[in-house]
Amino acid sequence: MYNKYKSGLTLVFIVLLSFSAYAQKRTYSPYSRYGIGELQDGGFGRNAAMGRTGIALQNSYNLNNINPASYKGLDTLSFYFEGGLMNYQQKLTSNESTSDFSDMHFDYFAIGFPVSKWGFMSVGLQPASAVGYDFYDENTGSDIPGDHSLTSAMGSGNTTKTYVGLSISPIKNLSVGAHATYLFGKTKNSNVARFQNDAFASYLGSQETFRINDVYFDFGIQYKIDINERNSIMLGGVYSPKTGINAKVTKLVARGNTLDSDGMMVIAVDTLQFSENELNKSAFEMPEKIGVGLAYNLKEALTLTAEYTLEKWSESKFPDDLTETADMQRWAFGGEVIPNERSASSYLARIRYRFGTYYKKDYLILNEHQLTDFGISFGVGLPLKRTKTSFNLAFEWGQRGTTDYNLVKENYAKLTMNLTLHEFWFMKRKFD
Repeated sequence: MYNKYKSGLTLVFIVLLSFSAYAQKRTYSPYSRYGIGELQDGGFGRNAAMGRTGIALQNSYNLNNINPASYKGLDTLSFYFEGGLMNYQQKLTSNESTSDFSDMHFDYFAIGFPVSKWGFMSVGLQPASAVGYDFYDENTGSDIPGDHSLTSAMGSGNTTKTYVGLSISPIKNLSVGAHATYLFGKTKNSNVARFQNDAFASYLGSQETFRINDVYFDFGIQYKIDINERNSIMLGGVYSPKTGINAKVTKLVARGNTLDSDGMMVIAVDTLQFSENELNKSAFEMPEKIGVGLAYNLKEALTLTAEYTLEKWSESKFPDDLTETADMQRWAFGGEVIPNERSASSYLARIRYRFGTYYKKDYLILNEHQLTDFGISFGVGLPLKRTKTSFNLAFEWGQRGTTDYNLVKENYAKLTMNLTLHEFWFMKRKFD
């Protein structure tokens, strides 16, 4: 009974912290203006250090929400809790200027537990996309009053996903799983025009608020091929169907003499246009997603994995005329080395050393050019003595975009700090 109360309190703690995680700013990229914003990477601490791979990964130490079929590899006598913090830095470079930004926020929360001998369940919360930008366009025009204007473009908000996942094993070495994911959030895009040469001119502002609120599903499969007692190969696959999403769009155009507290919209003297529309599910769609992965495992010593993911954003619709999309493709490789997991004399030998790399063609097309993203990662899993609990560190460095084609190049660095708590909550104790 005590463990049931403890499990419930842990879940409440996760929910409460999720509200603070949802509200935090996660990007300063001008590219977050388009689509549903900058897509946030999936996976947890181990995945982050291994190039965000996970389609063919399965072990008894860490949760892996990239493929729901992976939960079947977890210890059926244990309760898992994972939570992470992320510190990130972004350097934005254009042909005219360079800007640096940094921030720290809660990254994700998840729990995992067995539901019977045949299944394992996980519940978690993680950011899905983020909007956060602030830039301006200056039109010097002429000396005619009102012809010199300064237009500010600002955006903020997040979408978040909370999921329930279940994995089962219908036959030996085969596991299948599914997620039911609730996607919700709000993003806001604003433009404010100031007429610099006219002291009597009002501000002219427009604002579009986009609210998302719906459920979608994704599925996974993994099959283990035993080569011998210590060597094995894991095949993995994930699939998500194209899904229409409920959304509401509110548009406001107004004129006034002052701005609101965050500077994102005028305090209206005249409302020039206002509309609020519920979108049907054919107006905004999450894309079909297909992913395949392969992993080689040398028991308690080495894991090497490679995967490919395709998301068909070009076939999905957005209620935003500014967004042009392409199919997103991602290639990723990762590895984990354990010198000697059972060493009693060397802690360094028990550490899990991780590395990875990835290359991605992003889902956005700007100035007739598809954005690309390349990165490398490495990290460690630091075990606690005599338990499977571990503290994980992952560092990612990457570059997105280019200064060619009148675009912006982003250099970014992410440091993820993650705790994987592993407790034997379901073991029957015997007393003499």
